[in-house]
Amino acid sequence: MHARTLGSTSIAVSEVGMGCNRLAEAGQPAPYWIDLVREAADLGVTIFDTAEAYQKGGSEEILGKALGNRDDVYIATKVGGSAGKDFSPERIKAACETSLKRLRRDRIDIYQLHSPNRGDMEKYAWAPALEALQNEGKIGLRAIAVNSVEDGIWLMEQNLVEALQITYNLLDTSAAEKLFPLAKEKGVALLCRLPLAQGILSGKFKPGQEVPNDNRAARAKEHMHERIERAETLKPLGAEYEGGLTRLAHHFSLSADAVSCIIPGARTSEQLRQNVEASNGGALSAEWKERVEAVRKTWS
Repeated sequence: MHARTLGSTSIAVSEVGMGCNRLAEAGQPAPYWIDLVREAADLGVTIFDTAEAYQKGGSEEILGKALGNRDDVYIATKVGGSAGKDFSPERIKAACETSLKRLRRDRIDIYQLHSPNRGDMEKYAWAPALEALQNEGKIGLRAIAVNSVEDGIWLMEQNLVEALQITYNLLDTSAAEKLFPLAKEKGVALLCRLPLAQGILSGKFKPGQEVPNDNRAARAKEHMHERIERAETLKPLGAEYEGGLTRLAHHFSLSADAVSCIIPGARTSEQLRQNVEASNGGALSAEWKERVEAVRKTWS
């Protein structure tokens, strides 16, 4: 598997990581999820993205049991989210200690605030709290999983973060114009979430098809049907592309050299292997970029 560095650091990680929001999900016993994580590591995945809010801490616990304090993998986790939007220094410090215990690690490699809005970021003294944890050796990179491109740009302009988690895929390229160049200038690592747009770019949905409310695609809410229609226009390209639409989508996100890694989720061995295999090659050729952009232009 190809590797990339995390921003301006010397840390090299696999270009495809594993989004861990499904770990410990009901329906499968803990050994199933532990084996899935270990399989990912065996396949060459070196970066795992989780959060204290995922399965109420269950995701972190699975990672801890599967990987522990291994020094050949990197863990990114988040404070906040559904567990609350308190980003006070006291809350951050306590949450970090709890996450370290669940993860069975001495250090969290990338510690992120989970989807704060601008009001949250301006209200709390979170930056000194992250710096203090960094100085204590309990976290590596200071980071935020941002809700908007504008927030990511603001954070970098203030020199407040060393890594960002952002959305970037065939259906959402809003980060490309301004955020990507600034991240390269500042040496900020970018973790790219939703490379398959909540599964819509897997090609399994059709326009007009009913999507169950508990399906990840439904999280696109009012944008869901439009995105499914746009994904439909990409299917002819996916049919030609070696590896199909999934691989085309992964390669599109990896074609941005500002992106440190993509972090698609997986809840089965088949999905995991498909994600890893789809990343091989790393980027679209100039010809395929032109073909993709030709289709994207028809959307507007």
